[in-house]
Amino acid sequence: MSVLPEKFIYDEQTRQLDVVWASGAITRYFDIGPKLAFLDPTNQARNRDFLIFINERQHNLTPHRYDICNCPLITKREVIQEPTRELPEPETRPLLVSQQSGEHI
Repeated sequence: MSVLPEKFIYDEQTRQLDVVWASGAITRYFDIGPKLAFLDPTNQARNRDFLIFINERQHNLTPHRYDICNCPLITKREVIQEPTRELPEPETRPLLVSQQSGEHI
């Protein structure tokens, strides 16, 4: 996902986590431990911690070669709802170049 999560919905009994993304998509993650830092609503770095957690991979390479890794993700997930909102495209031109071309004065 290229957008940040907006809401975390965790069920301690099933150990499932539903994440509502800014795009309107909802993804369910399975077998999530209840003591992970991103589940604490007071954690100011929870989005970063969550994104690091879901992108962890079970590395089969020794030593780890992250640049060529296609190892499976550790976290099992299922898309519950596809994105429903179209997000604006990010600015791709560096500010200096756009200033030089007269777009931002």
